[in-house]
Amino acid sequence: MKAKTELILYHCLWMAETMTRPSWRSLNSSFEEWSYRKGFMRQIHTLEAQGWLESSQGGDGLERVYRLTRKGMLRALGGSHPEERWNRGWDGKWRMVVFDLPEEKRSLRNELRRELRTARFGGLQGSVWVSPDPVTLVGEQLKKTAASCGMITFFEGRTCCGESHAEIVSSAWDFSVIKLKYETYLLHLHSVTEGSGDALLKKLFHWGRIEKQLWADCMESDPLLPRELWPPSYLGEKAWNERGKTLRRLGKLTVKLLANG
Repeated sequence: MKAKTELILYHCLWMAETMTRPSWRSLNSSFEEWSYRKGFMRQIHTLEAQGWLESSQGGDGLERVYRLTRKGMLRALGGSHPEERWNRGWDGKWRMVVFDLPEEKRSLRNELRRELRTARFGGLQGSVWVSPDPVTLVGEQLKKTAASCGMITFFEGRTCCGESHAEIVSSAWDFSVIKLKYETYLLHLHSVTEGSGDALLKKLFHWGRIEKQLWADCMESDPLLPRELWPPSYLGEKAWNERGKTLRRLGKLTVKLLANG
């Protein structure tokens, strides 16, 4: 997806009424004129045709209300809905992936590790990775990656010698780094500058680009573990809640500025 399209989906998320089912509505004719001049509506129609947005007739029978589809919302959120991930159930079992690749297979080993990080596995050791989630779909993909050597094995089970879940979490994921990323994100979230008119609008869009990237950095590092596995210093939920409040507030401000521009 093009960067411009990603940004439009992102702004459809925060120029919204709610975080769970966001909507954007053209408030008056001046905003319609602005959006057509900027080519914004052409992009909106394209996204609707591709299934990222959906629209319906507004209550007054004149305007249209645009909503992110489920697909569009997840894309705008960076691929994962944190609250849904945190609230999922856990059966108390750990899933382990073990592989032993020779030095001449270094590129394959690096590719496997990238895929494991993308699937939110944590590295207990260089070739031992764990996850609290079933690995059926991920396992099939990893097997395809490792098919040329056949040296990858999957286990499922519980600890048996007194090891705590907290010890596994702290060994598999570096939550000091994750905390630092959330702290950096929260600093930016509260850094919106004052202003008015077009100058403020430009600042808001620039702020949004940085916010989007910082949030993506957090989501890339955070395994989004079930609640019972959170370390005490975890800032994910605080950042998520404050993000929702801030984006809703700035979204209303942005729509107002656009409508008056």
